[in-house]
Amino acid sequence: MSSSGVAGSSENGGLPAEIEWLTRSGSQALEKDDRDQALALFKKAFLLSNTLPEGQMQRTCLFNLGAAYTAAGRAQKGLKCFVKCRLQEPEQRDADLHFNIAIAYDELKEYAKAVRFYRKAVGGYAPGQANSKGDALIKLAYCCVRLGDATSAAESFSWAGQSYQHAGRREDAAMALRESANYMIRSGGVSEEQVLGVLQECLQTSRGITNPSLKGKLLNDVGLHYAELKSFHAAGQCFSEALACCSGQNFSIRRRAVLLQNMGAIHNALQRYAESLTYHTESAEMYGSLVERKGQGESLCNLAYAYSQMKNYQAAALRYQEALQAFADIGSIGRPQGEDLEETEGRAGQRGGSARVEIKAAGPLHVRTSLSTKFGEDSLRFSVPKQHCERPGSELRMGMLQ
Repeated sequence: MSSSGVAGSSENGGLPAEIEWLTRSGSQALEKDDRDQALALFKKAFLLSNTLPEGQMQRTCLFNLGAAYTAAGRAQKGLKCFVKCRLQEPEQRDADLHFNIAIAYDELKEYAKAVRFYRKAVGGYAPGQANSKGDALIKLAYCCVRLGDATSAAESFSWAGQSYQHAGRREDAAMALRESANYMIRSGGVSEEQVLGVLQECLQTSRGITNPSLKGKLLNDVGLHYAELKSFHAAGQCFSEALACCSGQNFSIRRRAVLLQNMGAIHNALQRYAESLTYHTESAEMYGSLVERKGQGESLCNLAYAYSQMKNYQAAALRYQEALQAFADIGSIGRPQGEDLEETEGRAGQRGGSARVEIKAAGPLHVRTSLSTKFGEDSLRFSVPKQHCERPGSELRMGMLQ
């Protein structure tokens, strides 16, 4: 901040103009993630506002100072500012203030208190504030997760998805719906029909996403949830569509290896063993090129199982041996689930006869997940004077206190 900049603002409009300049500069510093500079600017704005008669500008500066403290990792100080704001006008329902109080409690790991204020924020946002309502619902949902309340988390994620759809934020809507389905499954208290309904809604929303990388990730995640529910045909369709996104500039060897592994596992689950061989072989080769032995071992296990079900015991034994070596290389202990290696090797050497023992069904198929996407984790509401309300260029949101 240059002293000439403040002086110029002061000369043009006096103290309120200087406060406005400091507030605007603080907001710009936050957009650049310069939190220390932002805090210094908001502090100065607040101190100057204390020289004016009490009013909205002073409360706005205190509100912004609390947000700056919280953004700088000093949530306890931020909370004190927010509480003081609330005491000045205790009857006023202000959703952004409740949202910031919730964030401060969230940062302090006081999740039950954070949940209470996120809910107040959600209830305080007007119908036209779908963006802000969605953000509050997302953070409420993650607090519920931390408190072990998967049912409430699923419900909040679902409402967030609806809010984001109303706001035209298709990508965030799809991610929220995917999280809702995930926690519906985790809660165990929701019918399969309800989960499938949310997955279908998420799938439809995902198909409209133009970012191929994100679209592919979401389709893979939805496919994994379908697989959990044993809806293997729907899972296979999702993985197939995700593979189509992994091409050209969006090609990623690891991502394609994951999707090929999952497609192969689905074919195994559908007992399409011959079709699965190509997927398993290609994914094992790709993992090998990345020197990712765990993924390679899982693909080799899937491949071995497919061969065993096709009664090609020699090929199955070879792939299991290769899988065991891959797991040994990373220090993993034990054999692949559900298949006895020595028994398989013994059958591989058979030359016929009527005393063949049936192969045991394999355990859970090896499918791969990708990194989960979380969003809205660092949002804070900032307020600036009415004369200069700017739209932020990052996750931070600027809002007006009325």
